[in-house]
Amino acid sequence: MRSSRYRIDLVRQMADCDANFIRLLKLVPELESLRDARFGAAGKACPEQENPAAMPRQQPQFAGAACGCERSEQQQVYAREFVIHSPAGDEVRIRISVLEVFRYTSTLAVSQLTRLSSWIEPPVILVRVYHDAATAEAIAYQGHKAFLARYAIPNPTMYHQDEKRQINEFLGEWLNLCLQAGHSLKTPMFICAA
Repeated sequence: MRSSRYRIDLVRQMADCDANFIRLLKLVPELESLRDARFGAAGKACPEQENPAAMPRQQPQFAGAACGCERSEQQQVYAREFVIHSPAGDEVRIRISVLEVFRYTSTLAVSQLTRLSSWIEPPVILVRVYHDAATAEAIAYQGHKAFLARYAIPNPTMYHQDEKRQINEFLGEWLNLCLQAGHSLKTPMFICAA
């Protein structure tokens, strides 16, 4: 019996990424304000924000960290934390950190701060937000990056055929959980670009 070959559903994948963009804007409404404050409404860099130390410009490092993303607290542009309470009384903390802000893209890290088990690493997803296209895509998960749209089975990395789609769907479910059951630890701060 021959198994059916996996076919990429581009419309569904783009819909997932577009929905993730909307979810991220609901969870971190300051994202657009941070970009506007950095580059102004016309897209040009503001003279008072020309200091390269104000916003990091290098790519995130993935070497050796268990979470898959190494950044010091000083390098984060902005971070928001959410607490999710389970029916059993457990408390899980989720942090959404803005790592980079550019004219058309931003890079965010969505990470679970609470370790629920000694043998399972808390999930960390690096997300690239494309402001001009109004979409957000997972670009790294647990230190693995540069996912292909489709993998042959079997493959040396043991990825599923649709690994990229599954990670983007997981990101969407995770962000949805933060929207439905998460409580922010601080009130959002809005930055006026005018």
